[in-house]
Amino acid sequence: MPPSAAVPLSVERSVVVEGVRVRYFDSGPAKSDLPPVVLVHGTGGTTSSHYSFVFPMLAAHQRVISVDLADTRHEVLALSDLEAQVAAVIRDAVTVPVTLVGYSLGAVVASSLAGRHGAPVDRLVTIAGWMRTDAQQRLRNDIWRELRDSGSESARKFTVFAGFGGDFLGERKSGELEALINSVEFTQFQYRQMDLNRRIDITESVRNIRAKALVIGCRDDYMVPARHSRMLFGAMPDARYTEITSGHAVVFERPAELVHWIGAFNADTERYPAGAILSAAQP
Repeated sequence: MPPSAAVPLSVERSVVVEGVRVRYFDSGPAKSDLPPVVLVHGTGGTTSSHYSFVFPMLAAHQRVISVDLADTRHEVLALSDLEAQVAAVIRDAVTVPVTLVGYSLGAVVASSLAGRHGAPVDRLVTIAGWMRTDAQQRLRNDIWRELRDSGSESARKFTVFAGFGGDFLGERKSGELEALINSVEFTQFQYRQMDLNRRIDITESVRNIRAKALVIGCRDDYMVPARHSRMLFGAMPDARYTEITSGHAVVFERPAELVHWIGAFNADTERYPAGAILSAAQP
């Protein structure tokens, strides 16, 4: 296939899972002996919308594969549905253990998959992930749902307000802020993912993770406050932790810093001992 227009320097492929076609993007043959990195996006996202910066930067040094999660034919979306899609892509694309990277809901999917199946995941990176949905998250979910159902423009404004950090939004000019708000789109699949987000509890799966893990929290995250990442860090048997000064939308606010941590961890996991709290990356 020709390179994908949506994800530069990649080839689009697909695999069928329970009758549903799941797209994924592949940067091609390995550029080094580093493990392949598999990316899983967050709620309402795609490879193009969540990893447009991260994918090409990572692909400069290692093979990168990114999954576009697909809606299912089931009446209620289950976490196991999304796990099955990621597992199928890994089986279809590679024959060696991978470094699995998940952002937001993708971090939940990746963590659960690593805990349940283990074998194909040698290294795990979670970004703004969580283990069990709490009352604050459900309250935010309720507000989002009520605004969306009302058809109010405030649903887009609230999404931007909750998604980005205060420092980032505070520096935006009025035109930039308006463009951010206008870029927000809602889909039925996102609605089903938001429903799934209310029901997350992967506590047992996380305790069974045997992969070496790097947990990345976001200091100014309103959607998934950094305490959730710290709880993931504490629950995983072999994890290290770092925190980025960003809101939940870290893939837009701090992509280079994300790439630094993912790349460094993928290249040398022994550099960071289990239980380590890593200092912020310096210029």
